[in-house]
Amino acid sequence: MKAIKYLVMGALMLGFGTQVKAQDGSKADVDAVKKMISSKPADLDKQMKPFYKANRKNAQNLYEFGRAFYEANDTANARIYANYALEASKNKFAPAYVLLGDIAALSDDGGAAAAYYDNAIYYDKKLVEAYRKYAMVYRKIDPNGAARKLDELKANCPEVSVDAIKGHIFMVGGDEKAAYNEFKKVPISQLDKDYLNEFARVSYFQGHYEDALAACQEGLKDKPRNATFTRLAMFSNYELKNYEAAKDYIYKYFNETDSAKFSEYDHYYAALIYDALNEKQNAYDEYDKALALVQDGSMIKRWTILKTLSDAYLKDNNFEKAIKYYQEFTASKPGLTFDDEESLATIYSKYAKEDAARKDELTNKAADIYAELAKKYPNQVAYATYMRANLRNSLDNNMEKSLAKPDYQKLVDILVAKADRTKGENTMLKTAYHYLMFNSYINKDVAGAKTYAEKILAIDPEYKAAQEIMNLK
Repeated sequence: MKAIKYLVMGALMLGFGTQVKAQDGSKADVDAVKKMISSKPADLDKQMKPFYKANRKNAQNLYEFGRAFYEANDTANARIYANYALEASKNKFAPAYVLLGDIAALSDDGGAAAAYYDNAIYYDKKLVEAYRKYAMVYRKIDPNGAARKLDELKANCPEVSVDAIKGHIFMVGGDEKAAYNEFKKVPISQLDKDYLNEFARVSYFQGHYEDALAACQEGLKDKPRNATFTRLAMFSNYELKNYEAAKDYIYKYFNETDSAKFSEYDHYYAALIYDALNEKQNAYDEYDKALALVQDGSMIKRWTILKTLSDAYLKDNNFEKAIKYYQEFTASKPGLTFDDEESLATIYSKYAKEDAARKDELTNKAADIYAELAKKYPNQVAYATYMRANLRNSLDNNMEKSLAKPDYQKLVDILVAKADRTKGENTMLKTAYHYLMFNSYINKDVAGAKTYAEKILAIDPEYKAAQEIMNLK
């Protein structure tokens, strides 16, 4: 029994002996402490005391102890040993300040972290990681200040490249123009995958489609199934009017990437590409997919897709569907403008020119829209009345029914009292007078025709039709 007892005690003593070896202030102490921390002994604080005693004047080793604790997510001990390192160096050991900055950053205290990193820089002007970490935490407070700190790094360490980091800082800070300018300074082949991704995105959103495409192509060399690079290559080719190349990326994106989810924006762009290539059915199918996925919070809005789809059908002379989707567009878009609503009248007008049997019906629908617009948009009443008059006149052979007379007379009433008429308004007024002049003439009212001719010549003395009326006997 005693033999067993002593064997157990011997084993325990042997275990303690292996845990506290070294303690001589050398690099071996760092390795021993790292191993001990990773094993998580219950009496860790007790076992650390000999190591602290042996290294209390060795700032580097004390810092390494602290860094080991930090890597093990023990920030309390990490802070203790960082401060021990500062104490040993009379507060001049720059890496210890970096460690304290990392601890503060981990607690989301960017101001404190930046202050610690700044202290590290004060004591070591060439400590690259201090500048970089300062910039990364300070970017949330002041992106421009973070960039200036990297310029300071460049001044002290000319061999260090800072442009890509500055690009990243401006990117996450929302200054896409500045981000693009910084990334552009770096050869694409020198950007890692993350920076290539950011450069591709910022180039695309800033309208630098050739740079976006080049960044995507570089990224795809290493990551051929990367969804972001493939997607932006598709978009950029479309913007560059490389439609066949864009079409190739449609297939790659939807079939040969690791993307698990495709968005309404993806299908919308695919539709635009097919539309540009005159592949109508493929385009319509993609528009429908986009409409099925779009939500209120989507980057592209439902009304944008509906308007584009209406335009596509209009281009294809499918007027019924063009009207259907345009009406859905106006029903879904908030804050409609005059131009938005006028375009429906334009569709009806084009339809009328293509369908002789329904010309009167469709033209009147367009004219009725302008009548409503004149009421809804008081600042556009003259133009809307002018357009309605023109449409009504197009249905009246040689003014036989004087269909447009009420609207042209209304236009005169609106404009004649306006002292500061624009050039366009004078043109509209002359058109109205011209109609009323000839309407009077064909109804054998020469005196009335001359009255309108005089009004025209007061605006435009060289107007030949009015001159001819004035010369009548």
